[in-house]
Amino acid sequence: MKTVFNINKFLVIATTILYLTFYLGLYAQILLGAVQLISALGILFLWKQYNNKQQKHITLYWILTLCYGLGWLIVKDLNGLFLVVLLIIIIPMSLAYYFTWILNYLKKTEL
Repeated sequence: MKTVFNINKFLVIATTILYLTFYLGLYAQILLGAVQLISALGILFLWKQYNNKQQKHITLYWILTLCYGLGWLIVKDLNGLFLVVLLIIIIPMSLAYYFTWILNYLKKTEL
């Protein structure tokens, strides 16, 4: 779990820094999202080794992620800069920070 956390932490920090150039941040966010989804799927295979509180956090992450993904099917067009920034940058990065926190929590309890 420590290796997964360190890779994720590096990608979150790199993505946050690359948002200074905006476009590179968007590209980095795609890589970050893919790595986090693969990591989250891997965590599901270890589901039984986590306690109830950890399982609740993982479940909440999946619910939020699935709601965000399904939201893209509902949105017809993006009007307004605030909506674009909210849907493309703020919500995905908030999910990324939350998943990083979950990984840190899992890593600490594993020691």
